[in-house]
Amino acid sequence: MTSFRRAFTQATERYGRFGHAAHLFVAWTLLRDRPALAALAEFRAGLRALADRLGLQDKYSETQTVAWFFAVLDHLDRAGNSTEGWEAFAARTPHLFDPAYLHAFYPPGVLNSPEARAYFLPPEPAGGTS
Repeated sequence: MTSFRRAFTQATERYGRFGHAAHLFVAWTLLRDRPALAALAEFRAGLRALADRLGLQDKYSETQTVAWFFAVLDHLDRAGNSTEGWEAFAARTPHLFDPAYLHAFYPPGVLNSPEARAYFLPPEPAGGTS
């Protein structure tokens, strides 16, 4: 069983469905298990394969996948070499559980654009143009 599959199974058991919190849990699990770039590659591939299996290809967003992954990584890094568990991480980062969190980094309309779904668009500084 791949790390993604194991994390996905744990996430759906924990949350009952594969919603936003479950996505964060999978990213967190993969980041605890392997180097960041390997974890990102597995996260992206796993989500794409899942969307393909479920016929939900139009739901996959490269920009949101990568942005949320790096948000989790950033908050793990802020804890230093902490061995905190998921519950402690979730309690320390409640803002990550708000799907609107990325709106602080992306202008309106960008996250759900066809371009954002197809490839990664970097965040724009506050007051940036689109």
